[in-house]
Amino acid sequence: MNQWLSAIGGEILKLCRSRLLWISLGTSILLPVMLGLVFSGSLGSQNNIESILDVPGFMDELGYVVSIGGLIGFGFIYSWIFGREYSDRTVKDLLALPLSRYSVAAAKLMVATVWCEVLALLMFAVGGLTAWFVQLDGWSLEIIAQSFREYALLCIMVICLCIPVAWMASVGRGYMSAFGFIVLTIVISQLGRGIGITEYIPWAIPGLLSGASGEGNAHLQALSLSLPYLTGGIGLIGTLSWWRYADQA
Repeated sequence: MNQWLSAIGGEILKLCRSRLLWISLGTSILLPVMLGLVFSGSLGSQNNIESILDVPGFMDELGYVVSIGGLIGFGFIYSWIFGREYSDRTVKDLLALPLSRYSVAAAKLMVATVWCEVLALLMFAVGGLTAWFVQLDGWSLEIIAQSFREYALLCIMVICLCIPVAWMASVGRGYMSAFGFIVLTIVISQLGRGIGITEYIPWAIPGLLSGASGEGNAHLQALSLSLPYLTGGIGLIGTLSWWRYADQA
């Protein structure tokens, strides 16, 4: 337990001292604010928005943003937390500490996952406050609570889909392989849509569920809905196994 807490404390300290903390916080605040201003007509053109210009439509649009942009944003967080050890050449120093490899990898996964959850909650909270501030039609606590349930499901799926990025950053020993993997998943999702197998591609499921792909979600079966969680489980096992058994020399 002491090793576990020490490893988590170290990762939290690294995050707090990094620019990633402020960049991710700023992005999570700025995106819903800008989206709210567009919905209210204060910024940009409302003609480019397909959703109804009220609070439910705004919350749906926020879900669209997370289902697509979250794969990049959350994936970047996992990539940074794992890949920086190799890019900064500190992985050997890290493994020389009186901590088990499992504790180090598990702590990194824990911090990355919790931070992604915090950012997702912050984005939703700022979005709800922005919708109230710009006086969008239909604002009520009941609608916000109902929207949160759908939003939370999307965020959990997206975070699970980003866990394999940690594995790719570890295997590739840096950022570039992880970035390439993120781009590859987006490309595969688009190709799957073109040939009609989108519901079998894990990284496309949040987009289908939120309606961001322009298709309905009523046809999604239990197998499709379970794919993001299965992908996250594979990424979790792969990451922990790599840090436990791979040669880090």
